[in-house]
Amino acid sequence: MKSDSPVQHKVIKNLIEAHSWLGLIISPLLFLVFWAGAVTLFHDEITQWAVTPHHPIDHTQADIPLAKLVDQKRSEYPMDQTGRFRINMPTQLVPYYIFYFDIVGDAPQSAPQSMAILVDPKNGQTVAGKDDFYLSQFIYRLHYNLDLPGGSYLIGMVTLIFLFALVSGIFIHARKLLKQFFLYRVDKQRRDKLLDLHTVAGVMTLPFTLMYALSGLIFNLAIVFQLAFVVFIYQGDRQALFNDAGFNRISEPRGEKLLDMSNAFTLIEQTKQQSNFELRNIIFHHYGADNALVQLRGTDTANFAQRDEVTYRVQDSSVMNKVNVDNYNVFRQGTDVLVTLHFSNFAGVDIRILYFILAMAISAMIVAGNMLWINKRRAQRQSSPRSIAIVTAMTIGGCGGIIVATAVGFLCERLLPATLPGRSEWLVGCFVASLVAVILYSIKVNDTKRHISQLLLLTSGILVVTIAADWLMFSEQIMALWQTGYHGVIGVQIGMMLVTAVCLWTACQLGGYRYSLSSMPENSTPTSGQ
Repeated sequence: MKSDSPVQHKVIKNLIEAHSWLGLIISPLLFLVFWAGAVTLFHDEITQWAVTPHHPIDHTQADIPLAKLVDQKRSEYPMDQTGRFRINMPTQLVPYYIFYFDIVGDAPQSAPQSMAILVDPKNGQTVAGKDDFYLSQFIYRLHYNLDLPGGSYLIGMVTLIFLFALVSGIFIHARKLLKQFFLYRVDKQRRDKLLDLHTVAGVMTLPFTLMYALSGLIFNLAIVFQLAFVVFIYQGDRQALFNDAGFNRISEPRGEKLLDMSNAFTLIEQTKQQSNFELRNIIFHHYGADNALVQLRGTDTANFAQRDEVTYRVQDSSVMNKVNVDNYNVFRQGTDVLVTLHFSNFAGVDIRILYFILAMAISAMIVAGNMLWINKRRAQRQSSPRSIAIVTAMTIGGCGGIIVATAVGFLCERLLPATLPGRSEWLVGCFVASLVAVILYSIKVNDTKRHISQLLLLTSGILVVTIAADWLMFSEQIMALWQTGYHGVIGVQIGMMLVTAVCLWTACQLGGYRYSLSSMPENSTPTSGQ
């Protein structure tokens, strides 16, 4: 076989170096994105696990008519009459209405404040604020914006770097991609196992990671494309861009005359009766005014990634705008396909379990890649011990800390009183404190395997305590929920049991080695992928 030319060898060497450094820089955030994304796949199950034991649904009662429920909530809260409000319909997993609206303050010049509440469809009571049980939403926000202002742009840049790392990894391993497709050397030195784990996980998850990198890049950096289109094509007319993209916005002012809204709820019931259609949410514009509109959104269950939407003028039932399989926008259809693929909501729980496994494999690939870098630098005498300690703390402490902090989040979601003021802030504070504590504890670690084993055992213990607390606090409610068809609570418990089993097995495997990762043979020579 013809050997590489000096130029080719230099290019590959530089590509490997860039691949290693870029992967090292973004690895903690990338691990967080994929870890949180894997947990977010079961967002609604986690919401059911958190809320329904506190507020079970009484199926012996009939649902209150939605019109009566809306009037009741409008009388309870000082809703902003000039704004819109949205209602998410109950689902099999989250059996409550979710009302989103703006409320006006006591001061005349105060700006309206957004509010979201969970409402029991049987008795009309406000169960809780949407963010009172914050765990599922918090993990979802970690996935796409780190729960920080402007965090979506940071995640977008991380995704862009990750896309480059994927492409460079393909070029680095291109010649050996097919020949050593399933190579995993269990009988070789530890460094070879890490390298094979990093490579095999990267190759086997490649279609999945490419889809996530591209779709995540589009979602998080969409504002960049919007600005370019607005400036250069639409001459600054942003509304025209949204209209052409299929996202029409209501801009007319509220009318002064009052209108009976009963026709709106007639339209809602008629839409719900349509075949192959699942109503997901309702948006009212100018509720109670003569120019009131009702916007109905749902899923076409007969077509892939098809989201239907129709806007009616309540006064005469005329259709103002309609999007369906026969009347769709190419840009919007493409976006819906990406959203469907990204969140795996096109099939059942089996696909989400597959996505979860793939996301965990990518997380393992990230950690293995960083461990390869650490082992390589430890073998080089000129490497700074301080820099190695920092990278080790960020890799083992950061990634391991995220796992421990997630378990702490589940425990807090179960143990914190439902009526605790600032409950969501307490949960976030416990998550962040756990993460920081693990990172700080990991700075002076010498035996890496032992430390990882301890973190996994700690995670297992927290999850076991969480499951025990579930049954000690809500055993009757959990059994009643199971019998009435709400299986999400026990389903989440089963998931925690499986994660506990994997953590315990991994901890035992790591504890079975005689030598630590820090005692790697110094004559181990690095290869590509480091």
